[in-house]
Formats: sequence, structure tokens, C-alpha cells
Amino acid sequence: MMIAVIGQHEQTTQLDTMPWDVDRLENGSLRVFNITLGKTLIQEANQIFARFGKTQLLVTTDVDKNKIYQLITTYDELIIGGLIAKIELTYQVTQEDLKKIMDSLENKQTQADTKTQLYSVNKNIEMQYLNTPVASIIYIPSIDYGLETIRQNFGQAAEENQLNNNEQLWYYPEMGLQIYIHKTEPDQFIYAPLK
Repeated sequence: MMIAVIGQHEQTTQLDTMPWDVDRLENGSLRVFNITLGKTLIQEANQIFARFGKTQLLVTTDVDKNKIYQLITTYDELIIGGLIAKIELTYQVTQEDLKKIMDSLENKQTQADTKTQLYSVNKNIEMQYLNTPVASIIYIPSIDYGLETIRQNFGQAAEENQLNNNEQLWYYPEMGLQIYIHKTEPDQFIYAPLK
């Protein structure tokens, strides 16, 4: 069910779903937030969220200095399950095509010391890739659910790794889910296709 809530700035869409409402379909696909990974198109996601997201090219440099490209769309201030959240959708596009997008961009000023760069893309590129499936979803709630709420609703994680003093990574492979749990910043729920 989708309900529009009118606020001071712009229309906000409310989805009556929770991050633990993950459906595993007969064909092995996952559906979360009314989006089926690998099937739902970016254009359909815009309809689900009743708005266009902000589309950018994300370039990450790994430890071997290799560049990894992702085309992402970010939807800020969605209301999901009664909570304000941000969702980032990753487009299902080949690295070769993403490199071509990078080569076509104007004003590619980079910051020398960062491993992650975000570049704005023009409307033509946005329109060209509207019929591209969603590859993965990152859900970032505005509140901290807490460890017990996560365990109660998702179950026991297959793995719980302490990455550092402020961050844990929990794996739920049957849901294609990784949860980065932070002490000092919002948690991140990353949904990806089943392997």
C-alpha cells in the first residue's frame, strides 16, 4: 500500500513495508520494498517511490588501484514502515558501459585522497538508463533499530563480524543481506541477489 503524505517541502511517499519483509520468489529472485532485484526497472522504482531519485556515478578505487563503477539513484526522506529513510538503488549495468559513462562526463574534477568519488550525470544519461533493472538496494534508516530488534526480526545472522570498535557486519545469505551496524552513524542494510 502506498500513501502520499503532504509536507512543507514536497510530496513524501510512504511504503507500508519493513526492511525485514523480504520475499524469496520461486525463481530465486528477492523482493524488498516492492522491488524485485534484477527485474524491477529504475523507472518502475521511481513510480513505487512517487519521485525521481538523484542519479550519480560512483567510482571506488580498491587496494590494487582498480576502479569499480556503479550507477546509483538515491531517494532521500522516504517514509518506510513509518520511519524516515534513505534508499540507494544500484543499476544493473556492465563495467564497460559504466566506464563509457565516466568517459562521457564533463567536469570530472577528482579529489586526490579519497577512495570514493561521486559524479553527477546529465539528464540524457538518466533517461537512457531508466529501463535498467535494479541490481541492489541500500536501505539507511534515520533511527538505530538496535541489535535486539534486528535479531528479533531478521533472526540470528549466519555470521557476525566485528570490523572495528564502531562497526559490525552481519550476514544473512538466505536474504542476500549484509547489515553494517554502526555505533556513531546510521546502519546500512544492503540487499543483493542471491549467490
